[in-house]
Amino acid sequence: MKKAAQKFKGVYAFVLTPTKDDGGSIDEDGLCRFIDLQIESGVDGITVFGSTGGIGSFSEDERKRVIEVAAEHINGRVGLVAGVGSIQTPESIRLAEFAEDAGADGALVVPITYWPLTDNEIYGHFEAIAKSVSIPVGIYNNPGTTGVDIKPALIARIADIDNVGFVKESSGDMSRITAIRQHTGGSISILNGWDASTPQAIAAGVDGWFAGSCSIMPAQCVELFNLGYRQRDMDRMRAYVEPMYPICEFMGAKGYIRVAHSACEILRHPMGPPRRPLRMLEAADRVHLEGLLAKLTAASSPAKHAVANWPGEVSNAVRPRL
Repeated sequence: MKKAAQKFKGVYAFVLTPTKDDGGSIDEDGLCRFIDLQIESGVDGITVFGSTGGIGSFSEDERKRVIEVAAEHINGRVGLVAGVGSIQTPESIRLAEFAEDAGADGALVVPITYWPLTDNEIYGHFEAIAKSVSIPVGIYNNPGTTGVDIKPALIARIADIDNVGFVKESSGDMSRITAIRQHTGGSISILNGWDASTPQAIAAGVDGWFAGSCSIMPAQCVELFNLGYRQRDMDRMRAYVEPMYPICEFMGAKGYIRVAHSACEILRHPMGPPRRPLRMLEAADRVHLEGLLAKLTAASSPAKHAVANWPGEVSNAVRPRL
């Protein structure tokens, strides 16, 4: 395995980007509190500006500021990966260079595009970004959101670039994990990105999990991964995921970002809404989510981590124990 790949293992929280003023501005204090909750819950790393973080909803300057705030606040406590995907290669390069200078441990690149891209165009995009920095660069394959499917053969071609060190595979096709490992010869870390299929991904041999559902249930995500990956207790892992699965499935169906922002409000530590035109869940979906959270609470073991740093009284009827 490449040196660039070796640090990317475990659970990386895909954090939402807290907002104020109906999504009009970024809540930096809220971001720091949210990062602290994730770290207290035991995650191995933080990712800003994944899909759950609203990568396409913020300007280049706003994204740089969030990367800077996150890097300063984390201060080496866990790893930091910055999402640097953009519709333009030069912007992705600028973001990757900024992330490196700010102290990020890796740059995650999702191809954002209006026009269908050829394999050579995708390769050239990654090549230019990877050559601009020395930190590890990750491939983010999320065809359901981007419409761009980076298949295992192309991932292997991109993985030959020196500092490309990891891939977040979010197609939901678990056979891709084996295919990527075989095509790359195990040279890069493979992290799952389809939360509802995490047990299957662990069984298939992933090295980690970029988890959007950490924004709702971080300690449960950490425990699930520990059971399957570190303890290799597949029976307990299968039992443990049962109350988590409906929430993961709901996030996939309704949009990770809508569900994450809505769940934080339900759990009474509001992080503001996504930026328009995205909105919180509609009334019926919110009621359904409240029911899922209540079931998770009923099934959860006693709290491992305090959440006293969150403002407001929290109803135990809907709050998962974190």
